[in-house]
Amino acid sequence: MGRIVVVDDDKSFCEAFREKLTGSGHECFFVSEGSRAFSALKEARPDLVVLELMMPEVSGFRLCRMIRRDPLLYPVPIIVVAVADDEPEVRHCMEQGADDCLIKPIAAQDAMRKVRGLLITREEAAKRNPVTGMYGMEAVKREINHKLARGEAIAACYIEVASPNGSETVRDIAQMISAVAEETQTYEVFAGHIGGAHFVVVLNFDKYERFCKQFIQTFDSDIARSNGGANRLAQPATRPLPKVSVAVAHNQHRKYGSADRMFQVLGEVQRKARESAESCYFVDRRRVDR
Repeated sequence: MGRIVVVDDDKSFCEAFREKLTGSGHECFFVSEGSRAFSALKEARPDLVVLELMMPEVSGFRLCRMIRRDPLLYPVPIIVVAVADDEPEVRHCMEQGADDCLIKPIAAQDAMRKVRGLLITREEAAKRNPVTGMYGMEAVKREINHKLARGEAIAACYIEVASPNGSETVRDIAQMISAVAEETQTYEVFAGHIGGAHFVVVLNFDKYERFCKQFIQTFDSDIARSNGGANRLAQPATRPLPKVSVAVAHNQHRKYGSADRMFQVLGEVQRKARESAESCYFVDRRRVDR
């Protein structure tokens, strides 16, 4: 069960929603004035926010941006509430970091399904992988959205290891990421394990190149030592040595509206990086606003 704050000046909607939420065991708070909403959210520290877009004084758009920029509130899931005619505004708010939307008149079953789904997602995002000790995909996306909302110059590095050797290798990669971050003095870094031998490292734009070069050098040196100094290209085709490919997307030349879009670009770049026979990193340098 979760602590939910509803920001809406529609009293009839709030009362009906309160009945559904409390009936499902949730703790529910309401704020009817946009000017008080942000301070109330800071005080309540909710698990989920339901946010009316067209609030007077302080709009839902502005509140959504404020939440995503706040160092404590930014992981909180946001559901925006609108009417059917507000579809362009809903899309805009989703680009500001909202997770889902409800269109009035709201079907109770649909609303509760979305509330449950986002609370489960929040709970999963707070878990760490038992092997690597790192957060997963949802936590990485929220970190990226937080930094994008704050206007920070960032790079996301998608690390993929080909031919991994079980959980021991995965644990070694996680430890290597931490060691390389320290060695390259990359202190503002968020590393996540998104499954298998796949990792994402979010760091300041001016640090990504040094980090990637050092990580690849460290990885290849470690593989060579563990294989008696073997050269990757000299191995039989049936027993290739592991290699690492790193895809990099940054917001220096491209405006990203969300982490989802950044991950789409990372996927495109990673496909190119995989084609190399040797460990490498590829950077998206296209100048496009999306």
